[in-house]
Amino acid sequence: MAMWVWKDRVLSPGAMLAFAERRGISTLFVYVTPTAAEALLTRDRDACATLRAMRSNGRRVYAVAGEPDWAWGPAQLPEHAALLVRLAVETGLFDGLHFDVEPNAVPDWNDKPTRPALMKGSVKFYDLLRAAAPYQKIDIAVNPVFATLTTGGSNFMRELARRADSLSIMSYRSDPKRALEWAAPAIAQIEGAGRRWRMGAEVGDAEPGVTWRGTPPARFSSAMVDFDNLITDRFRSPRYEGLALHDYDSLAQMYGEVDG
Repeated sequence: MAMWVWKDRVLSPGAMLAFAERRGISTLFVYVTPTAAEALLTRDRDACATLRAMRSNGRRVYAVAGEPDWAWGPAQLPEHAALLVRLAVETGLFDGLHFDVEPNAVPDWNDKPTRPALMKGSVKFYDLLRAAAPYQKIDIAVNPVFATLTTGGSNFMRELARRADSLSIMSYRSDPKRALEWAAPAIAQIEGAGRRWRMGAEVGDAEPGVTWRGTPPARFSSAMVDFDNLITDRFRSPRYEGLALHDYDSLAQMYGEVDG
């Protein structure tokens, strides 16, 4: 099971690691601020110790960044993205990079004539990323709707998958069967590209039917086991890597372990 971790938990880890240990989280998608990245690059003792602790007991840690406007296709990697690439390449402190670049979050996405430019720009961004980090594992967050769109005559989801090692599908629905129906075309494209994938589950602030927020903790834990089994039984794919929960702060609140 994976978990997104926002805020600066590299320089201010709080109780996050203890929570991950208790809940059996095996992969962390950890947001790395530019300040935290600089601390790690200069081998700050406390920051490096935090990363080593995050990676203890076989846990994998991916450095995370991403902004919607990166989907316009910058001429060169944005400074924050380039900093994370440098961090991954030079330090070996992370198991990979995870980028959450959502063209559908750009206001112009709702203007259909503009969508091709955002899709083309997204592909360009990941081309730049892959060129800068050819040997790093790259995981990207994707919306299932991408599997219904084409760019340059090719399926948009398939084009993104070709530029990644794995993908995390943000098929956020509190009904597992609905989540799988929505995600199925995306899974087909990702499987067709031969890439590994995770299924996302939202726990944070979102509209009813999308988030698991407010679910009693014991019921949520049981539901995630059932959800995982449902995915395994339906797809029977060796490329499925488990659930990805969004996010730590929301989960901590759900379990009554609020961490500032």
